[in-house]
Amino acid sequence: MVLELLAALSIRFFLFDFILFKPVRERLKGVHYLFRKLLGCPFCQGFWCGLFIYLINHPIESWLAFVQFGFISAIVSLSWSIAAYPLLKQFEENHDIPLT
Repeated sequence: MVLELLAALSIRFFLFDFILFKPVRERLKGVHYLFRKLLGCPFCQGFWCGLFIYLINHPIESWLAFVQFGFISAIVSLSWSIAAYPLLKQFEENHDIPLT
């Protein structure tokens, strides 16, 4: 389960925070209000990435486990975003490497 959570967090960072996809995110945010809200919410991003990772690694044997993993990855994603964002900004400033 720890590896699956790390995979969900990695995919969330890659798609929703990493500088490579910033133009796509900005364009989608301008398209519709729903995209603007979903692309700006680490909880939502973690939930959907968690469901995706769960589907890849497990056939749906239990809907409860499927939804539980989505919410677990969502709260871990939100917590990680709160804890890591200041550290990422500090790293970017110290090393002159834009990541977000």
